Amino acid sequence: MTMNRRSLSPLLLTAVAVLVCTAPPLVAEGSPWLPAPGSGTITFSYVSQEATDYERSERWRSMAGADSTTIQLAGTLGLDTVWINGTYGISDALALDFQIGTSDSQYPGGGPKHPDKDDLSGLQDARAGLTWRFRDEVVTSGPSMALRFGAILAGDYDTGYINSLGDGGNGAEVSLLIGKYVGERGVLSAEVGYRYRSDDIPEDIILNLSAGVLVGERVGLSVGYRMTDGGSGLDIGVPPFSPARFPELQEDIDLLYGTVNIGLTGSASLALTYGDVIGGRNTPNSQVLGLSIGFTFGGGGF
Repeated sequence: MTMNRRSLSPLLLTAVAVLVCTAPPLVAEGSPWLPAPGSGTITFSYVSQEATDYERSERWRSMAGADSTTIQLAGTLGLDTVWINGTYGISDALALDFQIGTSDSQYPGGGPKHPDKDDLSGLQDARAGLTWRFRDEVVTSGPSMALRFGAILAGDYDTGYINSLGDGGNGAEVSLLIGKYVGERGVLSAEVGYRYRSDDIPEDIILNLSAGVLVGERVGLSVGYRMTDGGSGLDIGVPPFSPARFPELQEDIDLLYGTVNIGLTGSASLALTYGDVIGGRNTPNSQVLGLSIGFTFGGGGF
């Protein structure tokens, strides 16, 4: 027997909206749960990242004769970003999404070769995507499944510094999204993706896993793991690396995160996310804190 959206528990629909729609955009680019046609979400987020040490590579450790790939930074490397994210349902199977933002980075002295670059700011990379859901668990068996196709437009900032806002390349990305309701209070989701960018920036393979549960009527808790695996590229401190070639680094990131989501009203939700980089390559060991407020519009469900 198949289900329709009207047969879903209101509690379950609330769980999806609270757990999925307001998380700060530090962990995922897409969702297998789409807004109903003519409805959508707008989310405003503030994300702060800080690191006092940096993870280099095994190639650097072997070459330098070091005991560890972790090195201490001269000070705190910080990045503060304000994001605006949105989604809009075109049909039952199609949805648009976008992400724009602005950032400010800080590093004491800007590094030994760039003392005038201790504070950098600019527009972040902009993203837009189209998600096609080809399986919906409320009308067929198995999990919801979707493909997202996205475009990346490089932001307005300088590259080549340890505290640059990004790598500076245009590009494209594609990901497979899978989601499953668990009982009346839980959701599971997974994302596997590929990202390509111009200007000799290594490609990325992305894995994102998360699980959430609704506690009470309007409070959701979720945890997740995100892996970004860069393709072949340069390593810091290993020739032919130079600071100007920061965008060409092979950057690997392993991030654990948790989110508390609170449904404020029928159309607004608040989310607080904390993440910790637990490993990687050519990347700062950052602690990440995100705060978001999200609004749904159009009156449709997920």
